[in-house]
Amino acid sequence: MKTKNMFKKNIFLAVLMVLLIFVCSACNDAPTNTDGDEEPGPGEIKIYCTNASYDGLHWENYKLTNSGRDEMVQKVFGLLGNQPSSASHKKVLPEDVSIISYYFDEDDQLIIDFSSQYMNMSTIQETLLRAAFVKTFCQISGVEYLEFYVEGVPLMHSDKPVGIMTDSDFVNFYGNSSDLKQNMKFTLYMTDKEGKLLQDCVINVDIDGMKSLEEVALEKLIMGPEASSSFEPVVNEKTVINRIRTFDGVCYVDLSEDFLSKPLGKITDEVAVYSVVNTLCEIPGVTKVRITINGSERKNFGKVAINDFLSLKPELIAQEKAGESTGNN
Repeated sequence: MKTKNMFKKNIFLAVLMVLLIFVCSACNDAPTNTDGDEEPGPGEIKIYCTNASYDGLHWENYKLTNSGRDEMVQKVFGLLGNQPSSASHKKVLPEDVSIISYYFDEDDQLIIDFSSQYMNMSTIQETLLRAAFVKTFCQISGVEYLEFYVEGVPLMHSDKPVGIMTDSDFVNFYGNSSDLKQNMKFTLYMTDKEGKLLQDCVINVDIDGMKSLEEVALEKLIMGPEASSSFEPVVNEKTVINRIRTFDGVCYVDLSEDFLSKPLGKITDEVAVYSVVNTLCEIPGVTKVRITINGSERKNFGKVAINDFLSLKPELIAQEKAGESTGNN
């Protein structure tokens, strides 16, 4: 009888310990600010959310135990799926959108596969969800890049895969932003009528987080200068960006065959190549560029080798600053 009572007592203590661990874990994951939008303290993480008007991103700080990357990711998924504690906040994940699976690929990128209802979101809802998920998860050590899938198919935007995303891809959608846009400066490298040196051209662009900064900059470079400017185009306007992503400081850009045809014959091969390289290296986090054509490596662009990692070439930049365009594009 004594042995049986002791057995029951041990079971009771074991269950009690599990309950205590669960309660303590819940306490660690509790919000530390009820109104939100305060900078996190030591050991805290921002869980991004929005509000009923979907007019921007907000956040609530949660204290998470550093229990390793995978366990912290699992906890954050739970927090993003729960309604925020503040009555003025709203979670970014709609009730009818479920997460089918998530995993880390061989490059340690966090892959998230959503249900088909993901595609029913409005543009604003979808942009805020991507921004909230990426900015939240990228706070975890070991998580730098995310990629979204819908029912096993890469998320598309304008018939192109959205691809890999990181924190710097998104503008700060904080507070009363009616159109979720932010005006940013980009430095593009074009040339003059001689075509022997690069001229830096600073432009302002309204971005909405739908494209990475690298894609925005390269698209503007391909579009070329305004007709009234003194700059000359350096990239064939028919060039298509097949894919562009940045990983570990390297911007991998795959372009169509049109890139190999210069818009003006007098432009040197070096200027044509490094207009792209220098422009992309102006983006924060990009230190090198790797160019491929239609998914394949090319040895040369004319006389310039492009089958390697290319870095900023300041000696090609004209010493006198050509000017600055302040208009929005």
